[in-house]
Amino acid sequence: MQGPREHFGVERLLLEGGGITNGEFLHAGLIDEVSLLVYPGLDGLSGEPSIFDYPSKPAEQPALGQSLALISSKTLGGGMVWLRYCVERSTKAG
Repeated sequence: MQGPREHFGVERLLLEGGGITNGEFLHAGLIDEVSLLVYPGLDGLSGEPSIFDYPSKPAEQPALGQSLALISSKTLGGGMVWLRYCVERSTKAG
């Protein structure tokens, strides 16, 4: 499969999608890094969107063979934390 780099000459792409867009890119194996800002706010609401959401059949596992490895963490003002992860792919995933 030809990726964005080969097809469009793109070296780096910032994905700022919602959970479903992010989930589709994750399922396609197109995410190399996740940058996450955690803000210390609470809402406790049920059914709120997540970072990765993939509308699929119950047995489907869009993140199968992928895991996150921490690259860096930084504490910012107001108790916010910036976490950066690289996506590692298992050679066993199919």
